Amino acid sequence: MKHLAPLRMRVEKDVITRVARVLVGKGVLNVSVGQQVTPPEIIGMATISAGFRTLDLSTLLSVSPQEVEKLLVKKIGQRIYKGELLAFKKGWLIGGKKVLTSPTDGVLDFLNNKTGELKIAFLPKKVNLPAGVYGIVEVVDKERGQVIIRTQVTRIYGMFGSGRSRDGILHILGKKDGLISKSAIQTEYDDCVLVGGSLFFKDAISACISAGVNGIITGGIDAKDYKGMAGGRLVFPKKLDNDIGTSIVVCEGFGSVPIGTDIFEILSGYEGKFVFIDGNKALISLPSPLSSSLVKIKNTKLPELQNNDLILDVGQIKGDLELKSGLKVRVVGNSYLGEQGKLVAINDSLTLLPSGARDYLVTVETARRKIQVPVANLEIMV
Repeated sequence: MKHLAPLRMRVEKDVITRVARVLVGKGVLNVSVGQQVTPPEIIGMATISAGFRTLDLSTLLSVSPQEVEKLLVKKIGQRIYKGELLAFKKGWLIGGKKVLTSPTDGVLDFLNNKTGELKIAFLPKKVNLPAGVYGIVEVVDKERGQVIIRTQVTRIYGMFGSGRSRDGILHILGKKDGLISKSAIQTEYDDCVLVGGSLFFKDAISACISAGVNGIITGGIDAKDYKGMAGGRLVFPKKLDNDIGTSIVVCEGFGSVPIGTDIFEILSGYEGKFVFIDGNKALISLPSPLSSSLVKIKNTKLPELQNNDLILDVGQIKGDLELKSGLKVRVVGNSYLGEQGKLVAINDSLTLLPSGARDYLVTVETARRKIQVPVANLEIMV
């Protein structure tokens, strides 16, 4: 008897695609169509003259809102520079010391004594726009302050997510099955994309927003927390435009689920490297770190753009495939959720499950053990 299971792509290596690099404010672009670029190359410069940053100092210092003001090193109205000491809390013999530095240049504009939040108004500053990738410039749109580059990336497809397209330096917080709380989030992670473990707690997500973290990659998330990000509905908003101030890609599902080995091993190889994350598309793009990728980039043509609009044709492979021994599979049911392994056997007869339903069981050999799960609880990985 044939047994079918859904086919889902999780990782797609060495894809030739396009990426957009956009100025954060008014400025100039200094590249031309057809130009070859490298990751550190500055392709534009903008000036940021307005805006502010809010820091939840009560949470970051682990004190009540009323205690924040006396821990500030500078007074409201004074200027501060990125990396300069902002607040200091003395510790006891067993610890508790907290040292906070400013994540940006600015002026201490306002302190809310009821919430412990500090508003830092930005100082006008010039911001360079690096290419971030090896590639060929295809579009220079001065009106939008946008450059579109043909490049090579490795794509990781998450289950769902939230947030617009962002980028930053990838930083791994710990093991693939770690639980991430607010204590793991530091102010120096501003503009970074953080890789957590099996779950980001709600307070950790809030701390990421306060610290200016650009992206979060996690194995699992609490359904209630995700519902708040997705406009109050448990949907996969890949065609919506949700944003809470940082972009999140959930790789495995709801609850505490370790990031799959296939994804975590690839992310580990990009520690300290520049990456793209798009929560609303549940997509992570890892630019090739090799200059040799330019050969393939030059020799690959992509469909023409319409009106200089970058619309990525992304999506996981859909459809069903017959289950056969030797296939790589992933468990999607409640028992053993997220486990990956090789399919080694399929039972010939139906088995009565604890739920009262009957289904065919299959044996999956993981890195640690052999497990038996119903056919309905499997997906085939490619």
